Amino acid sequence: MTPSVALAPKPAEVENKIKTVFKGAAVLDPNHNPNYFSGDFNGDASQDLVVILKPVKLDEMNRQYAPWLVRDPRSSLSTRARPPIEKDETLLAVIHGFGTNDWRDPDATQTFLLKNVVGHNLKVQTGKEFIEANSGRKLPRPQGDLIGETIDGNQGYLYYATSNYSWYDPKTFKGDESSPGVFHKTRMKQ
Repeated sequence: MTPSVALAPKPAEVENKIKTVFKGAAVLDPNHNPNYFSGDFNGDASQDLVVILKPVKLDEMNRQYAPWLVRDPRSSLSTRARPPIEKDETLLAVIHGFGTNDWRDPDATQTFLLKNVVGHNLKVQTGKEFIEANSGRKLPRPQGDLIGETIDGNQGYLYYATSNYSWYDPKTFKGDESSPGVFHKTRMKQ
């Protein structure tokens, strides 16, 4: 079986997906070029869509039970507190795809809305490219493609691991906080 070749997103498809997910509460940010791209960011073999957005309805963007998860991957604060969306803020949305239609599927609406991670020179990088570019450094364990970019003059990477998006700065990364693979303690024999 030949793996499917990912089709590049078309502007009309992207606009339609934004309307489906955000229902008029956000629009593509025209100040970034490109302002959308695709890749398999969560490592599930299905293409995801990344869009750079501006909020237009703050009450809708900040509603309590919004259908997207708001995160700030560069913040050291707990991810339990939902950071508010601010007026004129630039946001990066990752819409996860699934099935044979990837992010184009009408039911593909699982979305992470990320704050403080839109920089310059955004580009999709495979895990292999990431490892080659950072040889000899401590590395996180991303589950799929990464987004390489420059924020505040520092080159880094946005990546997905353990059900959340995180920021990797090659100059400051010390290692993942948690032990991978250890989720349950073994039971003691009585």
